[in-house]
Amino acid sequence: MTHRTSFVYLLSLASLVACVPASTRSVTSTLASAAVVTPLRATAEVPLRGESTCDDCDAVPMPPALTRAIEARLADLRSRGGACAQYGEVLEQSYRAGRITIRPYMWRVGTHLASGEGKPNGEMTLALEIDPLNLGVRTVDDVIRTMEHEAAHITFDLREGLEGGEDEANRHVRACRPASTSAS
Repeated sequence: MTHRTSFVYLLSLASLVACVPASTRSVTSTLASAAVVTPLRATAEVPLRGESTCDDCDAVPMPPALTRAIEARLADLRSRGGACAQYGEVLEQSYRAGRITIRPYMWRVGTHLASGEGKPNGEMTLALEIDPLNLGVRTVDDVIRTMEHEAAHITFDLREGLEGGEDEANRHVRACRPASTSAS
C-alpha cells in the first residue's frame, strides 16, 4: 500500500468514526447486507464513495428508487394485516411526517457498524451504503429491511440489549416479507 493510499484510507476511517450519533437512548441495528439486487448509487444527489468528510455524515436526499420502494412496501404491509400492518402503520407515520433521515454511510456504535437507528418517537436514521471505501453495497431492499426492522423495534417496544430484542424484530420483519425476499 502506498503512503498516499494509506493516508486516504486513514482519513476516510477517521471521518467515519467522527460520525457517531450523539443519542444514547435509541435502538441501533447492525443488520448484515443481503444479496446485491439494486444498488442505491443510481441518484446524483448522493455523495460519491471516497468523499468522506464529516459533511457526508449529514442527511442526504432520499433516492427516488427508495421512495418508490417504501410506497410499495407500505401498501404490502397494510394488505397483510396483523403485526405487519401494525409496524407498517408506525413506518408510514414516520415516513409521511418526514422523520426518516438517510445518511450516506453506516456509522460506528461502539465496536459495531450500524445500518439503522430508531427512536421511540418514530424518528429513524438509515444508511444508504456500508462505507465510503467501496467495501460493500447496500441495496434498496437492504435499506427497506432495515427501515422495517427499526419500525418493529418502535412498534413492539423491543429495546436493544434486552434478551431477544434483535431476534424478535428480525422475526417480525421475516414474517412480513414476501417469500422471494425473506432470506437474509
